Order: sequence, then structure tokens, then C-alpha cells
Amino acid sequence: MLTNSTILVTGGTGSFGNTFVPMTLAKYNPKKIIIFSRDEMKQWDMAKNYNDDPRVRFFIGDVRDRGAVDRAVQGVDAIFHAAALKQVPSCEFFPHEAVLTNIIGSENIIRSAIAAKVRSVVCLSTDKAVFPVNAMGMTKALMEKTAQAAARSLGSGADTIISAVRYGNVMYSRGSAIPL
Repeated sequence: MLTNSTILVTGGTGSFGNTFVPMTLAKYNPKKIIIFSRDEMKQWDMAKNYNDDPRVRFFIGDVRDRGAVDRAVQGVDAIFHAAALKQVPSCEFFPHEAVLTNIIGSENIIRSAIAAKVRSVVCLSTDKAVFPVNAMGMTKALMEKTAQAAARSLGSGADTIISAVRYGNVMYSRGSAIPL
């Protein structure tokens, strides 16, 4: 599915994107990978690793901005939605920000993908969404519910397949609990 496809990675300058992009370029030879994030410095740093590879493109934007998301998904075949507020303390101190990014931002990705007839949307979640006890886990659990509700409303045979996957702490990812 990834071979000769155009792939959008939201939050693509984070730990997931920095692992997924080189692996996907080497193994699947996509037509293009678009890194969508709001951090221009991380995009600049990441771009240096690809020596102007024409398959890697960067798009400044925020998942909270539906207009930016609408522009970014044009011509995209698959989306890996990794953009999120993932730090438990940050989400505890700023729960509204977690709602805006993790729930509303995810809804923007899903709705824009459906409108643009993107074939596949994979929303990345966390083990903390299971019986959540903190704002980060709660907002990621609601992101999953948002994805499930959208998939259910589309039904079988839809142009866009929406799924969610969970994973736990990844060793040496940014903000990993392991060093703590």
C-alpha cells in the first residue's frame, strides 16, 4: 500500500516520524512523504538528513487548523497521524490544550481525509488510553472514539479506511518514561 504512494505524517518531526520516514523510504519507495508539523526548526534539522530527496517534503501547519490540514491532505493516499500532546505533566497542567490537539486536531485530520478521499488514516494512540487516569490518556482515548465513530459512520466500502493503533513507551523516544 505504501509503494508509490503519497504519505502524510502529522507530527512527522517527532520520534515516530524520525523512525518511520527513513524505513519507509528504504523499504517501500513511496512517491512522496509529506512531513506535517508546526515546528520549523525540527523540520529544518530533519530536512538535512534527506539531502534534498525529492520524495521528502515538509509542510508547516498545525492539526488544530482545519484549513492547513485541508491543504496538506490534497493528493495524499495514506496518513499516519502522530501529532499529539503526549507528555502526561503538560496535559495535566494544560488539559484544554490536550483537548484541542489530541481530540479536535484528530477530528480535523479525519474529516479532511474523508473529504479528500484519502485511502487510509492510521491514528497513533497510547497504552495510556486504556482505563485512562490522566488528561493525556483521556484525550487519546477520545481520539480513538472519534476515529471509531467516523469509521462506523462511513461503513464498509468507504473511500477512506480509518484505524487506530496503540503502543506504549518507546525506549529513547522524546519524553520516554524510561530515563525517569
